[in-house]
Amino acid sequence: MRRDRLLHVSDAWFRLLLRLYPPDFRDEMGEALVETYRDRASEALDHGSAAASRLRLAGVWLAALWDSLRNGPGERLHPAVSWRRGGDWGRDLERVGRRFRRSPVFVAATLGTLTVGLGAFAVVYTAVDKVLIEPLPYSNPDDLYFVWRDDTAYSDGDRNGLSGPDIVELQQAGGVIEDAAALRVELRTLSASGETNPPDLTTMLVSPNLFDLLGVAPALGRGFAPEEAGPDRPPVIVLNDALWRRLGGDPAIIGAEVELSEERYTVVGVMPPDFRLAGQAWWAASPRRADLYVPFDFDLADEDPGDGDFTGLIRARRGSSPEAVAAAVDGVGRLLDERHNQSRGRRYYPTGLQADLVAPIRPALIALGFAGVFLLLVLAVNLASLLLARAADREREFAVSRALGANGLAVVRAIVLEGGLLGLFGGLLGAAAGIWGTRLIVAVAPLDLPRREEIVLDWGTGAVVVAVGVLLGLSAAAAPAAWASRASLTSLLGRSAVRGGGRSSRLRGGLIVAQVALSLVLLSAGGLVVRNFERLLAVDPGFRSEGVLTFHLTMAPRLFTEPADAFAFQDRVEASLRALPGVTGVSATSALPLGSSASLAEISIPGAPGNTGDAERDSTLVNTILIRAGYVEAMGMRLLDGRTFGETRRDDVREALIDRRLAERFFPTGSPLGATIPFGRAGGSLTVVGVVEQARLDDIHQDGRPQLFIRSEDWGPFGQPYFVVVRTEREPQSLIPEVRAAIGRIDSRVPLSQMRTMDEIVADARSRERLSAVLIAGFALGALLLVAMGLFGVVSRSVTRRRGELAVRCALGATPGRVLRLVLGEGARLIVLGLVIGIPGIYLSGRAIRGILVEVSPYDGPTLVAVGIGLVAVALLVCYLAARRVTAIEPSALLREEG
Repeated sequence: MRRDRLLHVSDAWFRLLLRLYPPDFRDEMGEALVETYRDRASEALDHGSAAASRLRLAGVWLAALWDSLRNGPGERLHPAVSWRRGGDWGRDLERVGRRFRRSPVFVAATLGTLTVGLGAFAVVYTAVDKVLIEPLPYSNPDDLYFVWRDDTAYSDGDRNGLSGPDIVELQQAGGVIEDAAALRVELRTLSASGETNPPDLTTMLVSPNLFDLLGVAPALGRGFAPEEAGPDRPPVIVLNDALWRRLGGDPAIIGAEVELSEERYTVVGVMPPDFRLAGQAWWAASPRRADLYVPFDFDLADEDPGDGDFTGLIRARRGSSPEAVAAAVDGVGRLLDERHNQSRGRRYYPTGLQADLVAPIRPALIALGFAGVFLLLVLAVNLASLLLARAADREREFAVSRALGANGLAVVRAIVLEGGLLGLFGGLLGAAAGIWGTRLIVAVAPLDLPRREEIVLDWGTGAVVVAVGVLLGLSAAAAPAAWASRASLTSLLGRSAVRGGGRSSRLRGGLIVAQVALSLVLLSAGGLVVRNFERLLAVDPGFRSEGVLTFHLTMAPRLFTEPADAFAFQDRVEASLRALPGVTGVSATSALPLGSSASLAEISIPGAPGNTGDAERDSTLVNTILIRAGYVEAMGMRLLDGRTFGETRRDDVREALIDRRLAERFFPTGSPLGATIPFGRAGGSLTVVGVVEQARLDDIHQDGRPQLFIRSEDWGPFGQPYFVVVRTEREPQSLIPEVRAAIGRIDSRVPLSQMRTMDEIVADARSRERLSAVLIAGFALGALLLVAMGLFGVVSRSVTRRRGELAVRCALGATPGRVLRLVLGEGARLIVLGLVIGIPGIYLSGRAIRGILVEVSPYDGPTLVAVGIGLVAVALLVCYLAARRVTAIEPSALLREEG
């Protein structure tokens, strides 16, 4: 049966099915439905062999039968009166619903795209809003400042903590500075008599005015009174909400006693659940959040003015500008420098509390925000392409509607309503995806990410995501609506007859160019971030992390009253661990690489070749690290010269190891072995016996201060955190139960905590870069997928519309390869134009992500070229696949179909 005859029979079949609908429905909607059905029947006959096309036509007939049986009787029982009460919008809503049901693939693909895109936007928006924008939960948080000390004028470090006298001077300053407080973090043990492995708690020692300064009252009980600080203070504590719940969550805990490091404290308050404040611990590389708060048990004024053990916090008077606060702090700093430091040029400066807390993550979040916006733009353009393609498919329907009396406004209303509904449902699904996405982000985010616990998608953010989805749908519908409304009836019918659509094709092509340009920007940013992370993985941290297990032992003085007891305990621990199967080395240190901070000391080396003769310049600030014998070997550090510490030592010689930076500073030529460093008690000195490669202590990205390693036995028993290092041939995690059992057998009263492998510590140090790389690369790949989908749709539709022309070309002798090149050329023009337009965006994106790139230039040529080549390759592959679908058909079959 010929094609025309089949279409005639198909029309008759559908008109018969329309009898299932009520007469008024047929009068109003019948012709439009017939035309739409005719298009579907015609498309079913346009592809494949004759047998396949007839099979597809049978499918269309059955679908029409099912649709009519499902909706026709219902329309008779419940006429669309209710819809019509809503006027034109009601009828349009009903029609949109019918069209969605008839196009499940289009709806599913569109909603899937919106869900992924808006879900990613929801995650980024939530993170940026909660971390960077939302004010801290303190009273007038803009008036709160940290104060830091810049010692670079005479030693090292431009962000050091304050001393006790510094804090006292700030408290007495008056004027712009309303009040000041100090914080210091320590580890204390929540203990009970006879308890095995009691847990370490992060304890924040604070000025008693801290809570008043922040403007936050405890949820239960009270804060501290001024008389509760000082040498003779009563032992009182305030718990945070998590610890209170861990202790049972009983409000009657106020007034109860808690044993902390074998000292009994009275609980006077419990802070609200959302109260968090991080302080810097001198032994930890990352800021620590407190489990509980204790007033200082000493007088700040009596502390050494040269130390910098405290985090300083001030509140400025209401209305003071940041410049006025900086001037006030600088004035106090000058007095302190003259009074305590003999005018050596120390400088004091404030930083806004919120800005300071989020400073490490700000560049990454800003970059993610840009990536989210770009992905949203790509999504909008892609959605516009989908709606425009769908509108082009409905040219005939529009023409019939216009012929039946519908005006241009009705056509626009239908398209806009369709886009708005898709945006609404996409926004709802995107918000749901954002809830899970934010939970995933919190799970994989670095533990020291500021305000990490607050990254939760709430109702307000969900409403914003839904609103963005609706706005996106309406915006995307604007292009096809404008195209459809401006086209004349004659041109619509004409294009419908010839299946052309030149203006819509140009518009779709323009949208693809925009998608390529936007995707190039996102892909270049993603490529640079991934390249940066790849190079970070190759950075040598100065030690071998594989096969190393670490943990912390609290050597409380109450348990080891004599130094000999402490050293004997350490010897028993190391001997017991060395006896475990697979263990090849055991040692201990006061500061783990990338996991803790070391003590600072100012040293000089008289007679060293690198000295200049200026006493000020010939001294330098170094990280002082206490280690036991075998540490260099257990940590896998490289010995560059000399030897390491042996198991035995001479009592009359205090040995030291120095790192490469310190050796280069004082011994640019020659060997430092045998050099003497004045250190410690009067007349004391250290003798350099070896040089090691620097193990990065604070930042994996760059060298830190020079490092000086001292035997712990030469310094005294550990009064500092004591980290044990175990190197094993086994999987380090598998050692944990045996290590716990071994320590418990020696002394179960000693708290064991922070058990981690060095691989985990290194991974945490890279987690911020890894998170940025994963998210931005994910956005970039999402944009690439959207571009591929859009390009495939445009090229595929263009080729389908040119089937007749291509068939004639083939019949006149054109080879399939030539036809493919013709089609690929059309796609290539769009791609090249998009690349050219996107090049300026590469420059802007490079500036936006400069802050998170460490090892790679924001304009790294090889990376950008690789991204461009990759984008072109993917785009051309998509064009090839789209063109191949049509050119694979025999020319004779094409001509029969077109005829």
